[in-house]
Amino acid sequence: MLQSSGLIAVTEDPFIRKFLGDVLKRRGYRVVGSDATRTIEWIESGNETVDLVITNTPADFLTVADKVAVLYLAAAPDPEIGLRFSVFRVLKKPFQPEQLFAAVRELAGTV
Repeated sequence: MLQSSGLIAVTEDPFIRKFLGDVLKRRGYRVVGSDATRTIEWIESGNETVDLVITNTPADFLTVADKVAVLYLAAAPDPEIGLRFSVFRVLKKPFQPEQLFAAVRELAGTV
């Protein structure tokens, strides 16, 4: 089911990070839990291909807004933040695993 060989970086809080990582790894995705600073370093260095960032703080990634797809997880998303990214999608909490898989399939490897 894996559609991309790049990495999916999850920068959510530790509980959500582990849950999302476990769910996506079972579907064959390469997932790493990380903080925004480390993820941005990977994106900018080019040493690791980051296909998708899953986060509840997309503003942390404005410096790389044209270099990575962002999946924004939020109960009350800021409608303006997505306008600054080249590839961006909101997944409103709470969501079902199938909604997560659909969003990841749509976004991974698009930038």
